[in-house]
Amino acid sequence: LIYTRGIPAKDGDVRIVPLADYFNHGTETNVEVSFTEEGDCVSYASSNVPAGSPLRISYGDPTNPSALFAKYGFLDESSPATFCKIMRPSKELVDMGYDHSRMLFYKDTGEVSPEVYDTLLYQILRETNPADMQRLYEAHMRGDVASKQAIHQQYYPQTAAALTKHVNGFLNDLNTLKSKSVGKDPAEHPRLPLIMAHNEFVRETFERVSANL
Repeated sequence: LIYTRGIPAKDGDVRIVPLADYFNHGTETNVEVSFTEEGDCVSYASSNVPAGSPLRISYGDPTNPSALFAKYGFLDESSPATFCKIMRPSKELVDMGYDHSRMLFYKDTGEVSPEVYDTLLYQILRETNPADMQRLYEAHMRGDVASKQAIHQQYYPQTAAALTKHVNGFLNDLNTLKSKSVGKDPAEHPRLPLIMAHNEFVRETFERVSANL
């Protein structure tokens, strides 16, 4: 109950707040929630809300529909993007300011966030050319865009190939999962239609990325 209905506070605690735990989720929110030093919950509308419209806060990162689906059991089709799940965490990538939430494939356009290319190139160079990996890291940390771009251009064929391999592999995984659902009775597997809707959402995003590649 606390896991799915708790509201995070800035001090890191998660609190149960009657009525406030009925706020809906939305990519575009219209309610702000905060807590006073005494622990009282303060909520107010951040924009004009027409009568009969839902009051929306964010249940989590709007660019990660998979996490929202796993935690709350609904598919947020308003999510603008989905994580591409391509980053292998390292101290250096964390120092560069990167985490999974910035590894994005955009749903409507199939565009890829620049952070994906940075991360892919860094991981490629870590295995093939540590000296250039260090150059990339140092250029990023000092904000040297020109040097970063030069390294990207030098290794673009390898980066593009790695990205294409990742996208095609993930699409193959989704096809395998889809085949396993054939013949399953929704009466016996009531969550299956929602799971398949989620997988289709991700598939459409990855297919748009694939078309751009």
